Amino acid sequence: MTDQPSRKTARLRLEHMIHTLRGDIIAGKRRPGDFLPTERELSKQFLLSNKLVRVGLGALVREGLIEKIARIGNRVAEPLPDRPVGLRFGYPSSLDRDAELGALVRQFHRDHPAIHVQPIPIAFDKYYETVKAYLETGLIDIVAMNYNNFHDFCRNGRLDLLLECERDDDAYYPFLADAFSSGGKLYVRPFVFSPLVLCYNRDHLRAAGLPDPYRPDSWERLTEDAARLTVENERFGFYFFLHSKNRWPVFVMQSGGLGADAASGRESSIDAIMNGLNVCREIIYAPNTFPTFLSGSDADAEELFAQGKVSVILSSYMAMNRLRESDVRFDIAPLPVLREPATIMMTIGLAVNKRSESAGAARKFADYLLSANAQTDIRAKTLSIPALRQAAERTGAETIYRPPGYMSYLDMVPYMRLFTDLGLTAPQMDAIMKEANLYWAKLQSEIGMRGKIEAILRAD
Repeated sequence: MTDQPSRKTARLRLEHMIHTLRGDIIAGKRRPGDFLPTERELSKQFLLSNKLVRVGLGALVREGLIEKIARIGNRVAEPLPDRPVGLRFGYPSSLDRDAELGALVRQFHRDHPAIHVQPIPIAFDKYYETVKAYLETGLIDIVAMNYNNFHDFCRNGRLDLLLECERDDDAYYPFLADAFSSGGKLYVRPFVFSPLVLCYNRDHLRAAGLPDPYRPDSWERLTEDAARLTVENERFGFYFFLHSKNRWPVFVMQSGGLGADAASGRESSIDAIMNGLNVCREIIYAPNTFPTFLSGSDADAEELFAQGKVSVILSSYMAMNRLRESDVRFDIAPLPVLREPATIMMTIGLAVNKRSESAGAARKFADYLLSANAQTDIRAKTLSIPALRQAAERTGAETIYRPPGYMSYLDMVPYMRLFTDLGLTAPQMDAIMKEANLYWAKLQSEIGMRGKIEAILRAD
């Protein structure tokens, strides 16, 4: 046996050293005129021979990033070469609207002309599979992902693709960092977030004699009010996209959730799921309340609302950005309560590709998107809630229509839950959803549905 690393291992370590030093220089962690550690120190840090360390330093000299000073050491070049670094940023296209991403990228280019960001929109369908492949092949250096995507990385054991980050709980809402952490380590830096809320048309409620601000204390009350809001051939009172993972599960959460009992398939777990599914069924079959045949996508709710075809919807702060160009006067209300107060939290964060050759530049771009200036711009120009507490809670003149109840999210923080708090795995949720479609369509009895749920819970 030999302690010498294989050629492949040595090459990977050498590339890692070059990428790390290059990234530190580009990101400004090592400034012009700073001396690098000695060759001996670099050898220990990166587990390389002195010969390979000199090979790596030679590559940085040829790039013009460092200069070798005879008998003294290696120093960051002064000035650095005027050569833009290409940075590929993968993101869901909704951020163009929900964070005014194009304007943020243009401002970053003005402030950092040496780094060029290429935005790469990624379709939401099979987002995890696409992002994983892009990270593995180096097609993206930094990516935006939501909690559901991060959970997929955790569940599939692929956190090795994401660079660890440092928390800053004094500046950012700590519960967001908790969502993007695993094993006590933060892998995704929170960017924007939202609880699931009610969004209602203020003029419709006023015309129906309902109060504004609107605060229904139960789903039964909301259903009754929705019947009053419905106008035949004109609008329905209430609507949400039934099949979304960020919609129907809230009824199960408010039924008490499942917790550690879920895997056992115990009666209490089945009761909680059935209670949530039954509330959904009661809502969609309530007379003159819910447009049963509309079930295309999450976006349908906001589109119908903007057209005045629906009076109340389940929505999020981010989704309500679709209403910014409408003439509808709308406001926000917390969800009614079934048995326990709960709402689903949606959040999007930024992750750096651990294998990226431009990891330093990617961190710099993430720093900018999470800076006070960028986060305040998001707060001023959109309805999304920035992760930076200072920006989210700012007061002052508004440049867009902002619903009067915008700050009510602060009261919802204690009741925000992640979909994983249900106690169900993603495959279990998908399986229950498939069976629930038949139950909601009245093609499955309650006894039959309970049996399906028990089999799903026990199967895992």
